[in-house]
Amino acid sequence: MKYQRVYEDELTIETWSFDTDKFRNGPISVDIKYKAGAEKKIKQLAKEAKQEKKTARQMKKINERNKWKLD
Repeated sequence: MKYQRVYEDELTIETWSFDTDKFRNGPISVDIKYKAGAEKKIKQLAKEAKQEKKTARQMKKINERNKWKLD
């Protein structure tokens, strides 16, 4: 039995193709198409994630220093 499922989010449209006669446990192919402006948004999200990690490391370092001062 052949069928397709289409999943869409803010950045991509994914088409999953299934063929249960060939493979029962998942899709036999996945086609991913990016919407206009998706590359810019992905880069922006990566930059924000990097900044959050940097801030978390800095806060951890500050908290560790303050911990020693309080003891």
